[in-house]
Amino acid sequence: MRPSLFWRLLPLAALCLLLSACGGKAATPFDPAATAQALQDSGAFSEPLESMSQDLACGTLYAIDSADVTGCAVYTTPTAGAEEIAVFTLVDEDAAKSALDALTQRVADQKEALENYQPDEVSKLDNAILEQRGNSVLLAVAADADAAQKALDALK
Repeated sequence: MRPSLFWRLLPLAALCLLLSACGGKAATPFDPAATAQALQDSGAFSEPLESMSQDLACGTLYAIDSADVTGCAVYTTPTAGAEEIAVFTLVDEDAAKSALDALTQRVADQKEALENYQPDEVSKLDNAILEQRGNSVLLAVAADADAAQKALDALK
């Protein structure tokens, strides 16, 4: 007597469930202060960065609704260069998606602004790191994007 199709597929279904349960872990959201410090310590930036207030960062640089932000760390270059770090924790994942869109727009705007008078900075923007982890987002524009990414990978 041949086993029914159900009994033949049952082990495969159990394996699929097991594999999907193992791979379903979401990345831990960024901690703004710790993430910004790890990036600064990575040696990825060619010059010192200066801290910026949440209100100024949200309103002037990124067009992010400050009411949606529960924490942030923003550092920019004191010169007219492209290097910066922006890490935001937001009220929920939808707000984080909107913030990621705003950070992506920031990179596009900076490319346009710098392409004619500081073309060396555009390559940094081409390698910008933009990432969302749960209700947090990150933008890192560094001289050494690989070093910045290694610092971020160590935080996972």
